[in-house]
Amino acid sequence: MVLRFDMATDEQQITLTVFVNKTKNCVAFVESDLDFVDALLSFLTLPVGTVVHLLNKQSSLGCFDKLYQGVDQLDMKYLVTATCKSMLTNPVNSSGLKCQKLRINIDEMGELYACIYESCANRKFSYYSSAKCVCGGGMHKAISHDLKQYYVNYEELQGVFVKGDKFAVTDALSIASIEDAMSSDDWGYGDWSNMEERLVKIDRAQVLDILKRSLISDTPLTDVLLQNGEDTAPKLSVPPIGKTGAIKVFDKEKKIYRIKLALTRNKVLYAVSSQDLVDVIFSFLTFPLGTLKKHLGSRFPIGCLNNLYGSAERLASSGYVVAGCEERLLNPKLAPYFNCKDQVIGVEEEQQDVYYACSSCCKLSATSYVCIEHLKGGEAQQQELIDCKGHPGQSESSYGSYCKELMYMISDELVVTPLSLTGAVLLRKEFCEPVKMAELGIGEAEALDLLSVALSSKTALTDAFFARANFGG
Repeated sequence: MVLRFDMATDEQQITLTVFVNKTKNCVAFVESDLDFVDALLSFLTLPVGTVVHLLNKQSSLGCFDKLYQGVDQLDMKYLVTATCKSMLTNPVNSSGLKCQKLRINIDEMGELYACIYESCANRKFSYYSSAKCVCGGGMHKAISHDLKQYYVNYEELQGVFVKGDKFAVTDALSIASIEDAMSSDDWGYGDWSNMEERLVKIDRAQVLDILKRSLISDTPLTDVLLQNGEDTAPKLSVPPIGKTGAIKVFDKEKKIYRIKLALTRNKVLYAVSSQDLVDVIFSFLTFPLGTLKKHLGSRFPIGCLNNLYGSAERLASSGYVVAGCEERLLNPKLAPYFNCKDQVIGVEEEQQDVYYACSSCCKLSATSYVCIEHLKGGEAQQQELIDCKGHPGQSESSYGSYCKELMYMISDELVVTPLSLTGAVLLRKEFCEPVKMAELGIGEAEALDLLSVALSSKTALTDAFFARANFGG
């Protein structure tokens, strides 16, 4: 007899066949259609800032909740534009249009906006209503959109990211086609006499819970589908960081920056840095999870997402990934204009798609059209995405940056504040230890070390740079 469980509400639902090991009270594996596999693989496209936002700043991703909160609380006067804060705390998913086709999409795409002035000839649109047009007008006018349409038909076994019929998913989020799962020794299911088959319906809330548990647990499906999840401490280890004996010289061309560290006997109290490096740290929030894995490799500390990424690689090599989607899963790019000016990590931006709108901006479309709704609408012309980090009259030196050209203080938890004597004194009083200052050069290797430990540690500066600074000093 198959037991039926309905965890879903009236929202869009997915039905799973869950095989439960009754002895261990855990999910042995799940048999699912394309829709569930698509939802899981979409995790790889989510920017870290989106993950923290979706999980209400309780992602348990090392320092990222604090980094996010720091950006959220930073006074607007220290940001190049008001929209910079939205770009970091609610970043755009470069695969967001594709994800609108998911049966369950946990990151819905918001509205698009155009300049409020109908006479504006700049032909721009924005993801954020707080943006300013090149003409100086506000980008407050919401516009409907009929953007790039991707063919998805679950009834015809054509999904958003994968194609095929049935798939098997382990408790730790390894995915395989049923054929590959049945022929692999790695998919041994144990004692079948203790296996119970259940039909479980899930909706967006459960998919979001699976994302949350996948960041801290090795058994997210058991935690959510059997409701066995407890307040588990993240099972993440801080990757070892090697020492370097040489202090790197500041080199703008090679993108190497200086950072000053305030050191106690066994800890980095804070760092002092210019705008350039703070921009890089802020930009971590815009990196998709798949991009983190791509650049960190074996140092990526989240086991279940490692499994998802490895599954995407295997599914791609076996021909199950939809054409054009392999790169979206294994090397997802930042949305256009989301990279910072002096990025030291080799992340790429997605190219802009070409869209069209009439002069009244009544609709944004992937194809040209003749407007019949407005007398002055006429034939649609090309419309471009605006760079929300820019504003009219902006200096060239700050263009492409998130924050203004100042010196900043960075806490061990990556909370960024403008440099102030008050802040430094408060921290030094709290620890009541002798403090020495050390200088360190930061390039791509050091930035990747910081990114890696920031995912798993709440003392990112200490874990990434303390040994280096002492060894170099």
